[in-house]
Amino acid sequence: MSPIKYDSTNVGKPIPEGEYCFKIGDAKEGVSKNGNPMVETTLVVIEHPQHEGKSFRHWVVFIPPGMPGDKMNVHFRKVIGVPYEGDVEVDPTAWVGKKLRVTVGIETKDGYQNNKANKIVPYGETFPEVDEGGTPF
Repeated sequence: MSPIKYDSTNVGKPIPEGEYCFKIGDAKEGVSKNGNPMVETTLVVIEHPQHEGKSFRHWVVFIPPGMPGDKMNVHFRKVIGVPYEGDVEVDPTAWVGKKLRVTVGIETKDGYQNNKANKIVPYGETFPEVDEGGTPF
């Protein structure tokens, strides 16, 4: 038996911070650590020569109305073009293949660096330019 050759140079390393186009590669129903319904998505980089196909997980949590963060799942659903207004049934399988633009950051947790979706806009749109104070112009 010959030895296994394996290059692990970039294994486990996050993609650099910046703006990327993604498609949703997978979407699974689950429950958050606080007991709220959620969808775990896998965001897959598209249209980028160095990072095409790389992915990270993004959780969309359905926080009860009136609680901090309750609008985040509505915004996500609006961005990907699925029903988001009123009393709707959420079908995560309909999310697979949907495209979006994301500003990606890096967070450190338990000594590991991971990607994080900071801002999300519809695919084909650009992020608004902001001044030094963060105000759009």
